[in-house]
Amino acid sequence: MTVTFSSTSKMRIKTAKALLPLLMLFSGAAVAQESETADHKPKIRGAVMMANSHVPNATGGGKKVTIIPTWGFDVDYYFHRRWSVAVQGDVKLQSFEIEDNDVELERTNPFAIATVLHYHALRHWSFYVGPGYELESHKSFFLVKGGTEYSFEITENFEIGLNLIYENKEGVYDAWTFGVAFNTKLWEKK
Repeated sequence: MTVTFSSTSKMRIKTAKALLPLLMLFSGAAVAQESETADHKPKIRGAVMMANSHVPNATGGGKKVTIIPTWGFDVDYYFHRRWSVAVQGDVKLQSFEIEDNDVELERTNPFAIATVLHYHALRHWSFYVGPGYELESHKSFFLVKGGTEYSFEITENFEIGLNLIYENKEGVYDAWTFGVAFNTKLWEKK
């Protein structure tokens, strides 16, 4: 009996294999830092992001589109001093086309949502990775998102963060996003 996988399934398997060592590294660091949780209080942080996305293969109206304005949001739950889980979303504010198997595919204001795991390497610098979906009326894609954020503390409850994000959408196309996020603490356990 022979088992065959579609190209989408093969891409997901390759992505999972690539992410597995990274997640193992992060989980090993979490076990090593178990003793650091004594002073940690769980909290929830929300953010709104203004950004620009670079989609290398995008075209629009017969012209090459290089920069697409983007708005995003982020809600993080800090369950450990160095770890948080988040739901991130963004919408690209411009329509564009990409090529999928020699067919032009229109993308009209695609909305991407992902669940990511953050590792806070330093007090204001984090790295994150996770799966998600890009939802769009013509065709939706599974995506893998990775990124980094460096934040500047303005007050105890407010930060401004710089984000660099990479998204791969089933190997059909990818996007690089650079944004400025306005982060605020929404809740903290007393």
